[in-house]
Amino acid sequence: MRAQISSAADMGRLVRYVRNHHGVSQRDLAQRLGVTQRWLSELESGKGKQLNDRYFRVLTALGVRLDAEVHGIDEPPAS
Repeated sequence: MRAQISSAADMGRLVRYVRNHHGVSQRDLAQRLGVTQRWLSELESGKGKQLNDRYFRVLTALGVRLDAEVHGIDEPPAS
């Protein structure tokens, strides 16, 4: 599966989709990563404090495009 990442919301949707595909709860993934479930929830909703749309505007202005490739998943995430 390939997905274009052009906003914090796109990143969040991809993280949520892949997490769900693997059958992992937010709580379990947060524990593995050493973050709170709330932090992960905010990331998945596109509100993550570490990732904000200004970063993506800078990348776009510089002509940088981010693409994600997820191995083992064929269908794209729903928008």
